[in-house]
Amino acid sequence: MKPAIPQQLSLFDSPAQRIATLGRAIKLALRAAVEASGLSRAEVVYRANELAAASGVSMCAGNGALSEATFNKWLDLKSPGHMPGVVPMNVLCEVLKDLEVHAVILAVHNREIMTAEDKKFCALGRAYHANEQARVALKKAKEKI
Repeated sequence: MKPAIPQQLSLFDSPAQRIATLGRAIKLALRAAVEASGLSRAEVVYRANELAAASGVSMCAGNGALSEATFNKWLDLKSPGHMPGVVPMNVLCEVLKDLEVHAVILAVHNREIMTAEDKKFCALGRAYHANEQARVALKKAKEKI
């Protein structure tokens, strides 16, 4: 297998810059997910707390329950110091039925989410590539005979 061809990044693109904008991107993705869900913020908080309690996880330090005030800070672009943790983000993704937060996080590392359908086509492409390599090897072996 040939090594991947390195991609030249923009002069304005660096890991530090991508990470510096991550908090804002997460907040924007969460805000968009809340708006698209059709739920009020209070409903999201209630459902998130229900799911967290059923899962035995905490949404926040201390009492563990998420308040609407904290949730509003998580969505507020002017509160960069208030960010949900990994577990609360996953609870919110489940409640909102939206994985865009994970897509934003992966984009920082130049990665994307792969769906089950994507996996099937990836496996098909790998099998096709292996088949083509086998055909070439078979042709070379026949030429030697």
